[in-house]
Amino acid sequence: GRYRNESQHEVTLTQPFYIGKYEVTQEQYESLMGKQPSLFRNCKTCPVERVTWLDAIRFANALSAKEGFDSCYDKNGLLKNTSTVYACSGYRLPTEAEWELAARGGSSAARYGQVSEIAWYKTNSGRKTQPVGRKQANKFGLHDMLGNVWEWCHDWGLRAYGPPQLDPTGLQAGTGKVLRGGCVGNGIRHARISN
Repeated sequence: GRYRNESQHEVTLTQPFYIGKYEVTQEQYESLMGKQPSLFRNCKTCPVERVTWLDAIRFANALSAKEGFDSCYDKNGLLKNTSTVYACSGYRLPTEAEWELAARGGSSAARYGQVSEIAWYKTNSGRKTQPVGRKQANKFGLHDMLGNVWEWCHDWGLRAYGPPQLDPTGLQAGTGKVLRGGCVGNGIRHARISN
């Protein structure tokens, strides 16, 4: 199910990072941000959706402020007080490489399990978001890394992957930010770690 622009490449990550066990829920987002952008509003335990990349980093900054950390981003989405995302001490979006490492959960396969057991996608979701954590977790204990809602990454997208990379951060500018994981409106082809 690969697309023509997909190719394997070697990445080494040397910096530790945290990532949520579940996607951010509507209830979490609304309690912190004071608004509810989701189309499927009748499910507080469903992932928040219809958030822009800027909305996602504003949430990360608000969570940092709530927990006493420095915010990582300025109002325009640029890193504050650092030249690399790895030096940021507050909440932030994962780099594309971090997201993929987390999603793989130690697997090198296209998925970390049978697709119907790990992901909500077009065929099994009724084309609406589902409560987080109801599908099987990967070996790292992370749920919904595939399906349910697309997940924002820190990186700018549409780059060609080249030689092995050490702690990649993507392009410095581009036409759009990276989304990973697929969603309830997509078919099985999108519910792959490398997509």
